[in-house]
Amino acid sequence: MQNMLYQLISLAMRKQATDIHFHYHNNRLKIMMRGKQGMENIHSAAFSVKLFHYLKYIADLDLGNSDKPQSGSFSFVWNQMTLSFRFSLISSYDTETGVLRILNNHHRILLKELSHDEKQTAIFEGWVKQTSGMVILSGPTGSGKTTTLYALLSEIAAIGRHKIMTLEDPIEIQDERFVQLQVNEAAGFTYEEGIRQFMRHDPDVIMIGEIRDAYSARMAYRCALSGHMVFSCVHAKNAAEAIKRLNELGISNHDLSDTLTAVCSQRLYPHQLKEKERICIYEILQGAQLQKALANQAIDRHEDIYAKIKQAIRAGLISTEAASGELYLEAL
Repeated sequence: MQNMLYQLISLAMRKQATDIHFHYHNNRLKIMMRGKQGMENIHSAAFSVKLFHYLKYIADLDLGNSDKPQSGSFSFVWNQMTLSFRFSLISSYDTETGVLRILNNHHRILLKELSHDEKQTAIFEGWVKQTSGMVILSGPTGSGKTTTLYALLSEIAAIGRHKIMTLEDPIEIQDERFVQLQVNEAAGFTYEEGIRQFMRHDPDVIMIGEIRDAYSARMAYRCALSGHMVFSCVHAKNAAEAIKRLNELGISNHDLSDTLTAVCSQRLYPHQLKEKERICIYEILQGAQLQKALANQAIDRHEDIYAKIKQAIRAGLISTEAASGELYLEAL
């Protein structure tokens, strides 16, 4: 089984995949990978059903309790490199689906490589120089939020004057320059407990992998209000919706006007001009435009994420086909 797993990981690394998806039904296994070109079917005949069961075993899942979702982790040496994985499983009476996430194979990217727009790069550089405030990223799974967060933190770490702490579920990019804490719900180490522990260690910069509930939203706000620089993510389709999501989690626009530095919505697409590369499209709301949004006033000359996507299509940077799903959602 180890040889078969090695072959699967080798294929995933060649495709620069972040996740491997398994669908097991009627003793047949379907495999897909999420890589630079999105989801891709894999010729599953090369991998037996036993591999799927082996993943459950090495991830230390409870094989006798398939009624509830489970997740576990393990490490595997590939090409003299130790890779970390998380395997998540959901079962129904006749189907099992699993997702194997490769946690530490992310390509490190420099801050200046995030955007093709020099004005946006200058904005990112401004964020890393701030000593307090809050930057919120939004976007769907696979939109590059983790890459953006770590590029920002890496630039701050390079300055060498700030203590950086992160709270993640899971830790996706390991960096010895940060103090990284991983949420473990089963052991009682929740986002709530992690944020509480943060404040006992006097950090300068805090990264919360995701603001999931009212408590984490309130604590992120308090950290920013008390003089920390906070970076985090919420699930929202654009910058305006990200603000609404924070409102739903109990942070008023009045509170946000005192702490929120910027809201950024992003998407990641295959680069139409550079076959092996991808391009990230950003919508950034900050400064006077952000304050107008928080005051529920009309925003002059602001282009939301959909307008940015259409600009990239007209410039030939991404294809209409690649962005069709996003433009469909805009029309709803």
